[in-house]
This record gives sequence, C-alpha cells and structure tokens, in this order.
Amino acid sequence: MRLVSIIIRDVKPKCFALHPRFAVWSQRPQIYIRKPRLSTHGYGQESRSYFSATTSLDESVNPIDVLLSGLSDDIQEIRRAATQQQRTGDPPPLIQKTELFGKWRALLTDPSRLAVETDFNRRGPAKIRQRRLLVDKFENRGDLALWSCLLDYQKRVNGDSGVATIWKGLWGRKTLYDIQSPLAPVFWQTILEAAVRSKDHKFLSSIWVYSEWMYDTHGVKWPHLYSTVLSHFLRTHQHQQALQWQLRLTPNFYPGADEFASIVKQHVDDRELYRAPTLESLYIVNPDHQLYDTLVPYLYDQGASQLAAKWRRICIRHDDVPLTSVSVRPFLRFLQGYFPHQSLHPDESAAIGDSKFDSVDDAGQIEISREFVNRVHGGTFGISVKKYNDRLGAKWLASSWVSLDIAISTISTLGIDQIGPLSLQSIALREGTSEGVLSRIEQLNDLGISIVDSNYLRLVLHLAKAKDNELLLDLLHSDLHPDVFDDNAIQARLVISTAKSEDWRTHRLMLASRLVAMENSVREVANALARGYILRKDKRGLSKLLDDMKNMGITIDSDQTSLIFDGLVTEAKSTFLPADALYFYLPICRQLAAMEIPVPVRCWRKILFCLARQDKIDDLEKICIELVELFISSQSSRPGFVPVHPEDLPESMRKPLSGVANLLGVYIPLDLPSRIPLHPLRQIFDNKMLGTIVRCSFHSLPNRRNRAVPTLQLRHQPSVDFNGSRVIRLLRMLRNRGLFLDKERLATWVKLRLITLYGPGNPTKRTLQVVRASNILSLSEMKSLLDAAWGEELLPPLEKLQAEIETRGHKVALRNKEYLQAMGKTTPQPRVVL
Repeated sequence: MRLVSIIIRDVKPKCFALHPRFAVWSQRPQIYIRKPRLSTHGYGQESRSYFSATTSLDESVNPIDVLLSGLSDDIQEIRRAATQQQRTGDPPPLIQKTELFGKWRALLTDPSRLAVETDFNRRGPAKIRQRRLLVDKFENRGDLALWSCLLDYQKRVNGDSGVATIWKGLWGRKTLYDIQSPLAPVFWQTILEAAVRSKDHKFLSSIWVYSEWMYDTHGVKWPHLYSTVLSHFLRTHQHQQALQWQLRLTPNFYPGADEFASIVKQHVDDRELYRAPTLESLYIVNPDHQLYDTLVPYLYDQGASQLAAKWRRICIRHDDVPLTSVSVRPFLRFLQGYFPHQSLHPDESAAIGDSKFDSVDDAGQIEISREFVNRVHGGTFGISVKKYNDRLGAKWLASSWVSLDIAISTISTLGIDQIGPLSLQSIALREGTSEGVLSRIEQLNDLGISIVDSNYLRLVLHLAKAKDNELLLDLLHSDLHPDVFDDNAIQARLVISTAKSEDWRTHRLMLASRLVAMENSVREVANALARGYILRKDKRGLSKLLDDMKNMGITIDSDQTSLIFDGLVTEAKSTFLPADALYFYLPICRQLAAMEIPVPVRCWRKILFCLARQDKIDDLEKICIELVELFISSQSSRPGFVPVHPEDLPESMRKPLSGVANLLGVYIPLDLPSRIPLHPLRQIFDNKMLGTIVRCSFHSLPNRRNRAVPTLQLRHQPSVDFNGSRVIRLLRMLRNRGLFLDKERLATWVKLRLITLYGPGNPTKRTLQVVRASNILSLSEMKSLLDAAWGEELLPPLEKLQAEIETRGHKVALRNKEYLQAMGKTTPQPRVVL
C-alpha cells in the first residue's frame, strides 16, 4: 500500500467520486480518512489527525491523477508543515502507510467490525456478541498494530472522545508498551495529545501512571511525553500545571538539556509567561542549568537584547556561565558597550578577551604583550622579526591533532593579524560547509585577524554566501594554487583547456572565478563614478547611481561614504550650510540610510542644527520623524536590528572591528532603550540639540495670516502659524514614538523663551528684540497654544507661570544690563527697536 502523502477531503465511502476522465472500477475503493489539519505550532486544538487509508487501486496508477484536481495546494501544505515539524524537532506528522498494519489491514475497511471490537464495555454492538474481543485473545496480547487499527477508527469517528475510549480499554489491560514499532510514535502521540486537550485531568494523570509502569516494568519511556505536556501548558499559560508536571516528569522522563532548551526557546518570547515567572521557575527547578550558550545568543540574534539580558542575569545567578565564546561574544560586547555599569562574570570576560588588572600599567603591559614580548626577545637575542608564513600557517591550521578553535586562538595569541589564502583554504576544508566557512571568517574578524584580499577569498565568500556547497568543496579540494585565481591570463587558458579536456569541474571553477572578478571590476567602476559625482556635487547623477547600485546589489565603498560625511562636516561652518550644499547632502544621506548604509551621528547633528537655525521647519519635522522611526521601528535586512556607523559604537564594540576592511556599519538591536546615553537617538537629540531646536523655533513671529497648513497641524488648535507650537507638537510626537525626552527640561527651555517675550527688560540680541516687539499674543494665549501643541498641560498654571517669568526675568535683565555696561552699550528702547 502506498504512503498516504496527499490530503483527501472528508467524504463518505458511498459518495466517493473519481475524476471524470477515468473509468469506474468494478470494485470501488474504500477510504476512511479525515482531512488532517497540521499546525506549525506543534499540537494545538485538534491540530493533527491520526489517519490511514486502504484502496484497491492498481499500484501503477498515480493516486494524484485519480483524485479531484485542485489538491496540489493542500499537498504542499502537508509537506511544508511536515518539514517545519522536522526542523523544530517535534514528533513526526501523524501519517502512515497502511501496509504497516500487517494482518489487520483488512480490518481498517470494516467499520462494523471495528465498532464491535472497540466496545470494551459491551454496551453497544458487542453487547450480544459472546466471543472475546480481539484485544482479549492471548495471541493478540501486546499487538500494537491491532490497537492502532482500533485507535484509527475511534479517532476518525468520535475524535478525542474516541481516543479516550481506546485509552480506557488499554488502561484496564496494561498489555501494551511497544515503542519501537513504526506505528508506535503516532499511536502514543495521538493518545497524549487527546489527554492534554481533555478537560478531564484524570486522563493525563492516568497516562503519567501508565508511563511510570512502562518505565518501571519494561524500561521504556513514553515518546515525547515531557516535551508535549510542558509545551501544552506553556502554550496555554497554565503556570501551576506547568510547574507541577515539570516536577512529576523530571525524575524519569527528563529529555536532557538540549530538548529542555528547545522547549524554552519556543516560548521564550511569550510575554504572558513573564507575568508569573513561569519559564524562570521551570529553569530553577530543572536539574540542568545549561541554557546560557543556547538561549542568550538565540535571543540576541532575534533582536531581543533586553530579554537576552534578563536571561543572562537569571543564568548567572545559578552559575550557568558561557562555555563557548564565539556564540556569546557579540551579545557580551554589546552589553559591555551600552551597559558599562553591569559587571561581567569572569567567564564572560574571558569569552570576550577582557581581563581585569590590578593597575593601568599592568593592563598596558598585557595589552602589548602579544607581539611586544616576541620583539623584545628577538632584540635581546639578535633574532629578527619573522613575518607570517602562509604555507606553514596552513599546515598548522590543517593539523587534525589540534582543534580548529585552538589553532585559531594560537595564531591570535602570537599577534598575527593577517593570514593568507592557503590558511583560509585549510580552515574552510576543516569546516566543509558554507555556514561553517562564514562562521570561521566571522570568528577571525572578531579576533582582529584579516585575510589577504584576493580573488580566491572573493570566490570562497561568493560560493559560501550562495550556499553552493558542491562548487565550494570543488574549489577547496582543487589542485590549483590560490594565486592562479588572480592571474587572468592563466585563467583564460584554463577555461579553454578544461573545456577541450572535458574537465567540467575545473571549468566551472574558472567560470565562477571570472564571474566574481567581473563583479569586483563592476564594483570598482561604480565606486569610481560615485567618487566623481561626490566631488562635483552632482546630486542627480549620484542619486541615480546609488539606485542602480542598490538594484544590482553593489556595495559602495567606505572611502566614498567617508568622502560624503567628511565633506558635509567640513562645509558646515559652525551650523550653517549654503542652500545648495544643504540640499545636496540631505537627500544623499537619506538615500544612504534607506540603503542600510548608516550615516554618522555628527552628520545628522550638523543637518539638524542647520535646519533649525535656518528656520526650515518643514524639513526639520520630516527628518526628525524619519530618524526616530529609523532607530526605533525600522525594518532592515536583519530583522530586529538597525545599522549604526562604526564611529558611533561604544569602544568595546568598535575596538575588535578595527582591522575589518570596508566596514560601513554594525547592526545593533532595535529594542535598545533610547534613554541609554550611547543610543544613537540620544547622541543626536541631546540636550544641546533639543534646546537649540526649541530656542530657534521662537525666532519666528506669531501671526494670524492664513498660510499653508503645517505638516503636523492638529485639528483643534488656534489659527496661529507659529514655529514654536509646531516644534512642541513635533517633540511630543517624537516622544510618543520612543524618543527619550524629559518633559520638565522641555518646560524649562520654553520658559526661557517666554522670559524673552514677556519678562521685564529687553533682550540684548537684535533678532530677539524684533520678536519681542512684534509679538501679538498675550501670555495666556501663548500658554494655551503651547499646551494644545503638547496635547496636555506643559506649563504651570498662568499665575505661577507669570510669577516665575517675573522672578527669573529680573535676574536675566540684571545680567543683560551688566553685560551691556561692560561692553559700553546702553539698554535698547522699544521705540528704537520698532
């Protein structure tokens, strides 16, 4: 009988219809199948159905041709679900071949006989039957195939209640403990799923008792008992039940640290489980505390850095420390950089190569000891410094008697900061897969070891990123020296000779090498064009070129981006940029950010200062909103992360990357709180920047002339076009979107502006004198306008505000008077100003 690998809709045997283009057989096939409903979440409510089928079709006939057309989508759904379950380590799909039922195959197609054989209490069809049931006969004792037939029938006909009927019959007899049969996984899993879904708690408790009997008497364990039960209670947020069953099942059915870690990973992002410390409680009572290396890097890679930090603290409290350094190093460097006040465990410090020293002098000595000691010894004994020998290094890295981690660590300890293509070949050969090669190259970068730039390196990276393992292994096992791939003349001859000799493996390598070299030349030409456009400030040409490079997957070099960023900062004298320069750099920086090429904080600050002081409020609003969305909720090619320019990274993250060539940026998690001092938004919108934006917004005159509606105009606000209120509204919107902003400090900045407008005396600056003299709003109207822009009360009550303005205004007026007297000037008069 064929494997049932297609989905069949619910049909009755008497109504089974064949495709019109097929003749009807004299003997109609009998099929008793329910449509399986698979779920990628494992075992939800009726998520899977135990099902089998028998048919008398000819073996040469393809069942897909017989069934109704239109089933292909359902077939793909079954296969995708099965693949997903295999990846996640769940039990296999509940689908079987009917031939596995052996002598009971005919029983599958006899519903009347099945109804009798499953009437264990003899209250139904078996009531008038005098003979013993099949399961009670001695020769059928422990026959899993027979019980599977009965379970198949009851599951199809009565669902979970039918499964409970089978379980009661099995429970009273205790004759079954087979877990090796091909039918066993489906049989035991179907019963277990029905038990965890049942409202009768005795059902699951009886399964536990039965499983203890199986283990104690026959030394076998109920398959997937621990993972299924715990996953169900975690998924349904039953805290007490999860803990209770953890304690019950752990002594005899604990599956090991790896499967426990897998269960926690599946539910670790469920916020509901943290209201009551369910997962933490399970971890505490768990016999193995080995989650650090598995869970913390996993959470960080998902962009959940705060959740990773939470689990790190839990693990450290229970002496669960990192055992491998490579996987946890990115998170620990991130933690050390953005949360420097958090001390690391000694094992964590060792993982990132950060040791604690008694004094600064000792630290300096250790820091330079990698190469310095060798040079001192060489100078003392007259031995000249030796350069890294790529051939000898390749032999060392290829040695099978030492692990690859130790071999690479040894090279790093010796102070070697660059290896050649032969060493790369040895490392890649020992890994053997694309993922392993990329992981090792990343490990070398983390250790500050670069690889000599060559076509061989580019070809290895190209094949590894394309996951072409076959061609990658051909390259690594090739007899060709890596230098051959840098010689175009030799490659041209090899292309011709390998084609003539039909050496297709080498021929493919040569073609792939030429393709990579061509891509490299295209990149060089594109970057040369970009440099020319930047120097000529050709905005249209550069923008078009960047679009083309993005569409073609060509990366702009860091030299060109540095030319843009340095040019912007250099041309921005203090905080002023000519209009042509401003509107050249601004759209280019926005386009680079859209391409996930991070722009330094210093450039964004220059642009914002220029927009604020040059009274370009519309552009200021747009760029502020874009920046907050970029660092709070952007969707990048690495979900949950946002790219940051290397110069804006903390020292602990930037230092290990000093040797990486053409580094455009580094991804950091989006969930990093914006209140952190080193957060990019906090660096851009610091107190100086926010104070300047507020101060400059009050330089424009409040007036009642009808103008275009501002970008962020509220529905119910006074009909006054005023940049000050627009900025307050903008800041409230940015705060709502995640920007850290102190309301009290903002109110202080606004009060300083109100002192200029309403306080005693006159300001010393000419622009402020004009603003004060031309103001048409009363203090009450101004307060109402600003409070409406903020959305709630921003300033204190009017009487308190007026008193504060008078008190602080006298102090400001006195300081201004003293300043003017020191400068030999007089206090300006209102009539002179007007």
